[in-house]
Amino acid sequence: MAGKIRKNGFTIVELLIVIAILLILMAVIYKPISQKIQAHNIDRDLKKLYGLLQEGRMIAFTQKKNLTFSFTADGACLYEGTLPIKCITLDYPFSFGTGSSIGITDRGTFSSTGAIRYTGSADLPYTNCIVVSNIRVKMGVWNGSQCNPK
Repeated sequence: MAGKIRKNGFTIVELLIVIAILLILMAVIYKPISQKIQAHNIDRDLKKLYGLLQEGRMIAFTQKKNLTFSFTADGACLYEGTLPIKCITLDYPFSFGTGSSIGITDRGTFSSTGAIRYTGSADLPYTNCIVVSNIRVKMGVWNGSQCNPK
């Protein structure tokens, strides 16, 4: 009885088809995933700003100091006069209304009110701004003209 030789494995055509299918799937899901990653990173920067503002209020109130929160070229800092107390680095652009700084009194209140918002080009459905009132700081969503607190 003559035996039949059997070869196990994949042909090059089968491998190319699998690779083509994987490349198509990666192309389809790349943009939504990269948008989610960018939204997460912007949210991380926003939470850093929120934390720095809250920390500034705490320092101003407990140590009875007047502080200034101000944006720098690559982030934001808390200052006592011209001396920086704490700075953070931001990966994305943010701005505060028409001004560039927010005063924090020795009572822990803000002397300037308005909204800190993300000014980049990504369209974010999630939190992308911070509302600063005299006594509160809240994260919110920018609607094109104002920040609506959550």
